[in-house]
Amino acid sequence: KQWYQRRVRGKTFNKIAWIFNTHPLSKDTKIIFQDYKNNYWKQLKDFRKYPLMQKNTLILMVSWMSIACISYGLLFSWAKLGSDIYTNILFSTIGSFIAHGAGIVYFTIQYLGRKTASVVFFLGLGLTFYTSIPCFGVKVTDGWTLDNIVCLLSTVFISGVWGSVVLLTKELSPTSHRGMIYCLASSSGRLGSFVGPYSALLYNEIEPRIVLGIFGTIAALAAIMACFNSDSTGKPIPSTPADVVKHTGHTKIEDDELDN
Repeated sequence: KQWYQRRVRGKTFNKIAWIFNTHPLSKDTKIIFQDYKNNYWKQLKDFRKYPLMQKNTLILMVSWMSIACISYGLLFSWAKLGSDIYTNILFSTIGSFIAHGAGIVYFTIQYLGRKTASVVFFLGLGLTFYTSIPCFGVKVTDGWTLDNIVCLLSTVFISGVWGSVVLLTKELSPTSHRGMIYCLASSSGRLGSFVGPYSALLYNEIEPRIVLGIFGTIAALAAIMACFNSDSTGKPIPSTPADVVKHTGHTKIEDDELDN
C-alpha cells in the first residue's frame, strides 16, 4: 500500500511540475489534509457575520441572473431580429468563438482585472443594445438589417461577461463556502434563463425597440452593481470568510470580528 501511494504521489508531482514548468517535487513531500467541519446552517449564519461576503454574493447572483436572462433572451430573439434564424445563430456562435479563441476575453480580464473587465463587458453589452434601437429596421441587404448586425456584436460581450463573472465567483468565494456560493449564483442564473426566453415573446406584443431597450437596461444596471463588487485580481484565493475580508477589503465592524 505504501509503495502504491509513493508511486501515485510521484506521478502526481511530476505532472504538476510539467504543467507549471518547474522542477519536480520530492516524492517524500507530505500532503496534509485538514478537515473543515461545517454545515449549511452555519454557512448561512456566516453571511450575516461577514457582510462583505454577503454583499459580494448578492452582486454575483444579480450578475449571473442578468447575463443568463440576456443570453437566452437573445438566443430566442434571432427569429424576430432577422429573416434567417440559422445564419444568425451561426454568426453568433462565430462571435463567441472569436471572443474566446482570439483571446479577447482572456487579455481583457488580465489587463483590466476581474472586476473592471466585468463592468466593461456589461457596459459594452448594454451599449450594443442601445445602439440597435435607432438602427432598427434599417436595411443593409434584403435579408439583413442594421440592428441585426449590431446585436450579433453583442455575443462578444456576452462571452466576456460570462468569463469574468464566473472567474470572480470562483476567486471571491472562500473554499469553505465555495460550493454554497456557486450554487446560489448558478441558481440565480437558472432563474434568468427561465425569464429570458419569455422576454423574447414580447416582440409579438410590444414595440421591438422596447425589448432591446429592456435588455440594454438590464446590462447597464448589472454594470452599476458590479462596480460595488470586490476585486480578486492579484489576490490569493481565500480559504475562509475571514480571508475574504483580509484580501479584498474590510470595514471597522469586520475588523472587530476578526480580532475576536
